[in-house]
Amino acid sequence: MFAVELAPKVRVNAVLPGPVLLPKRLSRRTPPRIAGTLSVAPAAPKTSPAVAALLENDFITGVCLPVDGGRTLGETG
Repeated sequence: MFAVELAPKVRVNAVLPGPVLLPKRLSRRTPPRIAGTLSVAPAAPKTSPAVAALLENDFITGVCLPVDGGRTLGETG
């Protein structure tokens, strides 16, 4: 809705991050359910390149970009 209302002056996009890796000092206190979730992502999520791509491309708007290391591949919504 925002992308339609604000175009072409403003681009509206969202990055949907998946599980994130916790700092080592917190990993000992990570609950098992969170540790299990982190272990199922096929690739480590890196949001920086995704954010850069959205910022650099003036043609992209109205996009919700999942950056989850492939975790949602095959999900049927």
